Amino acid sequence: MNWLREHMRDELTKAPSGDHAQNVVHFPADAAPPRNGTSSALDLVAQAASVIRGIEERAAETEARARALAEAAVEKLERAEIRISDAETARIHAEDTLVRLSARLQEAERELARTQSRLVAAENKLAEAEYQLHAAQVRATQSDKAVVQIEDAIRAQIVGLQRNLAARSRNAA
Repeated sequence: MNWLREHMRDELTKAPSGDHAQNVVHFPADAAPPRNGTSSALDLVAQAASVIRGIEERAAETEARARALAEAAVEKLERAEIRISDAETARIHAEDTLVRLSARLQEAERELARTQSRLVAAENKLAEAEYQLHAAQVRATQSDKAVVQIEDAIRAQIVGLQRNLAARSRNAA
């Protein structure tokens, strides 16, 4: 340490300006006597150990924070994986439901087509039946007219026969 003091003293005396003097702290000459080398070395080792302990404490705190962050991240990841699994299950269920509903819809569409086909056939049969009914009504009306004509003709013939019989019976009497 003496050599350092002497070196600094030499540097200060060699300095051309007062700039270096502002950056140097002067210790009084009657300061504590220099310690022996072993004691000084032990003090340095103790200081180094103290610094190392501080570094280790900060490292342990940092490690604890990092571990806590990692555990929190793992928990979030596990919750996210559960949500993903639940969502995947729900998606699969929705797809199954969609497939079943699609099949039911297709069957309903086929049944609707069959029903519409039967309806068209029934409408065609109804139209044919209405046509036949109308034709039958026309024939019935014509038949009624023919019967009336036949009845009239028969009456006319009966009346004619009665006149002939009455005339014959008058002539015969």
